[in-house]
Amino acid sequence: RGPGRAVMAKQLWDFYEFFKSFIGDRDMYYVNTNIIMPTTKQEQLSLAEFVGPSTVTFFVSHYWGTPFHHFVASLKKHATLSMQMHQEFSERTGDSVRRSAWRNARYWICSLSNNQWNVSKELGSGDWARSSFYLSLTSPDCQATVMVMDEEAMPLTRAWCLFEVLQTFILTKRKKDFDGLLMCTPSGVLNFPGSASVDAAMAVAERLKTPQEEGG
Repeated sequence: RGPGRAVMAKQLWDFYEFFKSFIGDRDMYYVNTNIIMPTTKQEQLSLAEFVGPSTVTFFVSHYWGTPFHHFVASLKKHATLSMQMHQEFSERTGDSVRRSAWRNARYWICSLSNNQWNVSKELGSGDWARSSFYLSLTSPDCQATVMVMDEEAMPLTRAWCLFEVLQTFILTKRKKDFDGLLMCTPSGVLNFPGSASVDAAMAVAERLKTPQEEGG
């Protein structure tokens, strides 16, 4: 449970490619109910355990109502840009990173990493400090929180996402090697200069100006 149930970017991408004709423009609610749960029903496991789990590198915060293709494209873009930055560093140090290295980025994603057959336990049975969310985010292996943003910056209206943002800010002050909150879209990462659209940045600014908190 927790940080040991991340999935690699390649697993997420392969999952999407296999089911994309069924998913279409649908969101995580559809994916969880119609694909993840039927797939894991017999074993009563998380999807991460079903496909082979990894240790978390990035904690993902997101709104389940975002189209799944947008969600996957955003994480692929983040993985690619992160590896490009690592490539630039490696070139300065004489190392090399393959172009396909983005596929090895490891993400903790609640719908894939939590056991959907035992959600109460994943939520810490009422104690948020024992929840898989908190244990994964505060793991020594977690390097940053990656928030998947849409055109309306909907994650900033969800109570659980705001809780994750709060914990991320606390960690940023506590851990020197923690990269904080990274907001990503299919066009780029807002925190990486020149990599994301102006529209995405404006949506975040507007949402921060007039926040409206909704349920998780």
